[in-house]
Amino acid sequence: MTSQFGQFCPIALASEVLAQKWMLLVVRELNAGATRFNEIRRGVPRISATLLKQRLTQLEDAGIVARRWVQPDGPDEYVLTKAGTELKQVLSAVGTWGQRWARKIENDDLDPSWLVWAMHRRIDTSMMPNGRTVIAFHFTDAPRNHNLFWFVCKHPQVDICVKPPGFEEDVSVVTDTRTMAEVWRGIRPLRQSISNGRIQVKGRSALQRKFPEWLMLSVFVSAKQRPN
Repeated sequence: MTSQFGQFCPIALASEVLAQKWMLLVVRELNAGATRFNEIRRGVPRISATLLKQRLTQLEDAGIVARRWVQPDGPDEYVLTKAGTELKQVLSAVGTWGQRWARKIENDDLDPSWLVWAMHRRIDTSMMPNGRTVIAFHFTDAPRNHNLFWFVCKHPQVDICVKPPGFEEDVSVVTDTRTMAEVWRGIRPLRQSISNGRIQVKGRSALQRKFPEWLMLSVFVSAKQRPN
């Protein structure tokens, strides 16, 4: 097979599966809790449906993923095996290295849909008022049909809406995609970005003050970045 390296080194054998394009990102989504095909694809939006299906089949053949049928007419679920859950350590190491040493964010990397998908998993709903809290995000540099998102939060659930959810907005956040991405990565301080106007937070004063406490940011924020 062309995907084989012809070496028995464990790194070579692991790379036959994991070093294929998109594969680590698919595993990342599974480790983040995605179980259904469409959930996984939302986290890896540029992969085609055909290729994602192929990658999931390869993971299944490698014993990293098991496919589970929930109900006869429902979608399949993909769950990690013991081998798959052990990859969390690999993802952590790769992500830490990337936070420190990988190239800088380029404009082509700035996808607001992926950004809000990543953010919605790191919202601390326990810090919000009781009941429902609605956060609107407006990305000023994104295309008009791709610039508004809503988080509907009710502890511990966070749902993403791409159309007005029908509930009053408690907090509205206006910024550009790069600023929010750099805040998310820990490159730019959140509170400083709010104070200097790069991020505008609107809503009741008490909620504006609390907003920074709701965003837990990327799990790699604490990794020390390379010097400029």
